[in-house]
Amino acid sequence: MAETPLQMTERLHGKLQRRRHQAKKWSDAYEGERPLLFTSPEFSTQTGGLFDDFSDNWCAVVPDATVERLMPIGFRLEDGSIDKDAGKAWKRSESDVEIGLALLEALITGRSYALVWNNADGS
Repeated sequence: MAETPLQMTERLHGKLQRRRHQAKKWSDAYEGERPLLFTSPEFSTQTGGLFDDFSDNWCAVVPDATVERLMPIGFRLEDGSIDKDAGKAWKRSESDVEIGLALLEALITGRSYALVWNNADGS
């Protein structure tokens, strides 16, 4: 028996909920909200707690540098030909501008989502 739209929505919502904690863990690391893992009690004692609230967020450098170098330039079909219509639709919808956000999220959390639909006239 096929799923109803409500059943599909509930199933997909459940998947998102189960993935939420892992995605938050990596998003927090990207944002620099992680404790310094290399500090020891001895370090803290020697510095008088001076660096307790300090951290350099090197976790953001890797995805930021990578996303700067990623840019889809075309759509290749299974037979190896280039789908020019897909490329035109990509640019017309300004996906070439917004793809950086999706790529960054995918690099940080391992997933990214997009909504796609036709115009009312079917174009």
